[in-house]
Amino acid sequence: MAVNQSSPGVVIQERDLTTITTLSTANIGVLAAPFESGPVEEIVQVSSERELVERFGKPNDKNYEYWYTAAQFLSYGGTLKTVRVNATALKNAVSNDTAELIKNLQDYETNHTSQNWHWAARTPGTKGNSIGVFVTDAGADQVLTLPVPGSKEYRYTLGSAVSVTGGASGKSMNYRYKCTVGNVSLTPVAGQNVHIADTINASQDLEFVIDAYDAANNVVELRPLDVDDTGVISPTSTFLNIDSQDAAAVTAFTITALSRELVVALDKGSVEFAAADVIADNYTGSDSPYSNATIAIGSVRSEYADRQYLPGLKWNAVAARPGTSNFAASAGGHNDEVHVLVLDIDGKITGTTGAVLERFLGLSKASDAKTTVGETNYYKEVIKQRSQYIYWGTHEDELHQVGASLSAGDWGTSASTVFNLIKSTNGTQNYPADATTVGTVNGSTAYFRLGNGVDYTGVNEYTIDNTDIINAYSLVEDPESQTVDFILTGPSGVDDASALAKITALTNIVEERRDCMLFVSPRRATVVGSSNTTTVTDNLVSFFDTLPSSSYVVFDSGYKYIYDKYNDVYRYVPCNGDVAGLCLQTTETAEPWFSPAGFQRGILRNAIKLSYSPNKTQRERLYASRVNPIVSFPGQGVVLFGDKTALGFASAFDRINVRRLFLTIERVIGGAAKSQLFEQNDESQRSLFLNIVEPYMRDVQGRRGVTDFLVKCDSDNNPPESVDRGEFYAEIYVKPTRTINFITLTFTATRTGVSFGEVAN
Repeated sequence: MAVNQSSPGVVIQERDLTTITTLSTANIGVLAAPFESGPVEEIVQVSSERELVERFGKPNDKNYEYWYTAAQFLSYGGTLKTVRVNATALKNAVSNDTAELIKNLQDYETNHTSQNWHWAARTPGTKGNSIGVFVTDAGADQVLTLPVPGSKEYRYTLGSAVSVTGGASGKSMNYRYKCTVGNVSLTPVAGQNVHIADTINASQDLEFVIDAYDAANNVVELRPLDVDDTGVISPTSTFLNIDSQDAAAVTAFTITALSRELVVALDKGSVEFAAADVIADNYTGSDSPYSNATIAIGSVRSEYADRQYLPGLKWNAVAARPGTSNFAASAGGHNDEVHVLVLDIDGKITGTTGAVLERFLGLSKASDAKTTVGETNYYKEVIKQRSQYIYWGTHEDELHQVGASLSAGDWGTSASTVFNLIKSTNGTQNYPADATTVGTVNGSTAYFRLGNGVDYTGVNEYTIDNTDIINAYSLVEDPESQTVDFILTGPSGVDDASALAKITALTNIVEERRDCMLFVSPRRATVVGSSNTTTVTDNLVSFFDTLPSSSYVVFDSGYKYIYDKYNDVYRYVPCNGDVAGLCLQTTETAEPWFSPAGFQRGILRNAIKLSYSPNKTQRERLYASRVNPIVSFPGQGVVLFGDKTALGFASAFDRINVRRLFLTIERVIGGAAKSQLFEQNDESQRSLFLNIVEPYMRDVQGRRGVTDFLVKCDSDNNPPESVDRGEFYAEIYVKPTRTINFITLTFTATRTGVSFGEVAN
């Protein structure tokens, strides 16, 4: 092709005439199954049993046949596109008492981005009920210990100002009485009211509510409900009586030590309070407790040093106190950082009670927050992108107001905001009620225990609805968007009708795609539990004779016995995952057009025994019904002893190796054909296509895939009228190499004087 040049020179051009589609190893399987965890109706690719456990959980008594179908296929080196099946009953655990199904991330982003729950389990099922989510922010700064009052107990209106003239300023976040107690005859419970004797007026008592009880250290935390005009709690020998436990006001325990503590959050830019600073109580109610007294602070300490997320477990052992990020500080914001802990409270997920599943430290309440490397640091987005266990639902709604109005400190606004702080309600906003075991009312830790997660209620491994199964498999219907080589059935169904419906639907998928194969094992009841092999054979023939004919489908006769190491039991599982695995293994060790059957390439892995091993006569009946026998040969292992497809009539395509030969060359040559689209439709382009295809087919022939072939792509099958319509035709004729299925050995005895040449002819 000439190139115009304005002055003398040399132009170098390249033209690629070496185009050929390189086929990746055919190793991708598909299985839809009712796993105990993982996203629903989303394709997740796994390449090992370990990944299968991490993404979808371990096998259980309801799903082990599906699970081990997947695991056995993976043991042959395959990659599995795995889909967790939906079900009507399936629900995610959430942080309130509603029922919610969040299938996967796409479903969450589309339908669940703002909810009436704060947190939800990432995947549906009962395992999510073990999740606890703990959130803390900057919270209170200091705990101020106050002296014993003269005649009346102090009282503080929460959220009101506390200050020292010319010094520290902030807001009161909590006022509490910490009581070390003895003689505990009735267990204190958070939320119960107690009465304490008034040391000034013996005819009266003072009323409090229990905010928390630390049984390990015998510490009760109290909050005043009503304070009379007179009265001071004595730190010794004062009896506490619990209303709800005994109407007669039975002595519950005695106070042996008592501390009055005011918890404060400093204003932005304030210095800290110090011991001996003089403050006043700030109560604004209608009754008349100790009012506007001058109180000299006894001692001060950091509130974060005391802060716990579970009894005895402190936040400062997890990370430094959250505060203000550099990003927010530079924008004029304040107290934007939060820490989030995700724990396995009951140990149902990890097997370890209280195990930390995830920790997210130094996240931001600001919607525009960035890390030092420019990534989003907004806690909602970080949780969505990185968490494997939880989804965010809505911002905290129980907060300490720090600005002129509550809305001024809203979470999810820009980094210039002075953000409101967490106010623990100790069970009021949290689900379920056991949230009261953590923290303190008006404290700085929000605890959410997830609940109401539901599994595939009342089902076993067979009774997943066929509609849900097919909906899951339909995610791989499109051959252009999903590369698939093997579709695994797992267990066929609970009865013949459901099995027929399931297998027919899957057969329709492979017939539509025409680039992959379906592998089917019998129903469990036809082969497991019967000692009469004749009856089993009859049942198998009857079952498979009802199934559709297709060269893209492979039937087998087997259920194998394996050891389930996760549950320490032995189980029978279907063999379709193994048969697909043998096809994969054949591609790796030989060629895709070799048979996966026999003693060279057809030995199943991990098989202790078979539930049914047919004899020669029974194998002949099965083979005539398109069923590939799986046989246990003493000393030689468990072997796939047939290579038929489910095609119902005699054809070259009634053999697995021929079907896989055509799948292979069709994918390679089809890929090469795509590169011809929109090129010039002339003889040169047809010659180029021939130069691509013929070397490849000669290579297949040299590797024993075909005995002969012919590629025709010229003006004879591309006449002018076809060219004018933009059409391009190529015809590839193939003589596939056949496998040996029947061997006859003839042994002849002759007399001593007879020449072998005479009898051999």
